[in-house]
Amino acid sequence: MTPEDFVALALAEPIGTGRAEYGYSLRVASDNRNPPGCMALTWIAARDPSERDRIREHARQNVADFLEEPGFLSIVTGFVGLRGFTVTAWETEEAMKAALGRHHAVAMRELFGDDFVGSVWTSVWKPTRINRIWVRCERCAALEDVSDDHRACTACGAGLPERPAFW
Repeated sequence: MTPEDFVALALAEPIGTGRAEYGYSLRVASDNRNPPGCMALTWIAARDPSERDRIREHARQNVADFLEEPGFLSIVTGFVGLRGFTVTAWETEEAMKAALGRHHAVAMRELFGDDFVGSVWTSVWKPTRINRIWVRCERCAALEDVSDDHRACTACGAGLPERPAFW
């Protein structure tokens, strides 16, 4: 099965057990490896599959616009049934506002001007604390704090893998 097959399956037949529902998700990252200065969390509830498809079309254009904004870090997005969600990480709130002024503004006009979607919630969060990024040395298994992006293990001197992005 391809990833597209799993998405099609999740869209066609929601899977769940008890309170848990399963869907699909996607992560898109920029090349910006700076720590996030703010994050946006959203959810949006479609009323039927055609509305969900409309939301997904807007989302595709939004992500393309986000990737053009230098302060964009990454997005995790997806759907569970008819409920979509996003978590976006930004270097600054200003960068987020700049990106939201593109196609996202078109989608918002549609949301408020048309009979489009059942409900939506948006929010912007600023970090209270950003913890360290730890990477395991492949030679000696030491756990290295690589928040400063150093490239050699302090225990054995071996090269370290590239520091992962913060989000």
